[in-house]
Amino acid sequence: MEKHFNSIEYVKGLSEELIDSFKKANKATTPVLVGNAKENAVRNKLELIFPQSIGVSTGCVIDSFGHTSKQTDIILYEKDICPVFSINDTPESTYYPCESVIAIGEIKSTLNTNTIDDSFSKIKSVKECIRHSSDNMYWRKYCSRQIIYGSESEIYNQEANAFDQIYGFILCEKIELKIETFTNQCIDLIKNTSAHLLPNIIVSLNDGILVYIDTSCTNNYFIREDKHNADSIYFIEVPSGNFQYLLHELNKFINRGRSSNILPFNKYIIGSSSLPGTGLICQI
Repeated sequence: MEKHFNSIEYVKGLSEELIDSFKKANKATTPVLVGNAKENAVRNKLELIFPQSIGVSTGCVIDSFGHTSKQTDIILYEKDICPVFSINDTPESTYYPCESVIAIGEIKSTLNTNTIDDSFSKIKSVKECIRHSSDNMYWRKYCSRQIIYGSESEIYNQEANAFDQIYGFILCEKIELKIETFTNQCIDLIKNTSAHLLPNIIVSLNDGILVYIDTSCTNNYFIREDKHNADSIYFIEVPSGNFQYLLHELNKFINRGRSSNILPFNKYIIGSSSLPGTGLICQI
């Protein structure tokens, strides 16, 4: 029996359990079943770590302008605020307004040429959703109903500010390609995709992480949350754990991320809060 609880060891244990769960999932009899088992294992671990106000699910992301994303494996959303639209209670056919989606993730057994392309495409389809805002001076923190009127320096900008975007990650068990081939394919995709539509991080449980960095400072580099202000990508195995680093980044976005105000949610329910002027009026 331990005298003191060690949270770092606890999270390390979750990472080890996840790796073991991925190995067990490989015993399933079809690729779809293998994928489902791995996605479910990741969702279970995220639910253990993050507060109950953060929902963890799967499905599609929508905006109020008519865009619907491709189905994505992991969706982190504001559980106490977000209206959820589910068809026959089917998780894969559940739709989440983008204003309340914090992060999304693609789970792969291995990353190869095809699965890298597929993951980039699915994350792009989510990030193409536009959060409705009539005034970019107004914004709110995730899981808060309080609307904040910011200064000029705090203007809400989904394309330019990393913390105003939906965070996107790719998580796999291992990278099937040589690392040089893997990074070259990522560079090709990065060069041909708008910065705000790219994954924020790629994590291999067995190999390492890929992040964006700025090398413009002499004798130093800075890790960037997305491609904005970055001139390079950086692949490294994290000594404290690759999955642990992903949890750290997700937690950072939960606490520092912003969305537009919650009023646009009316658009998903009745379209407009104003009543038409052609009805019958009777004095009382």
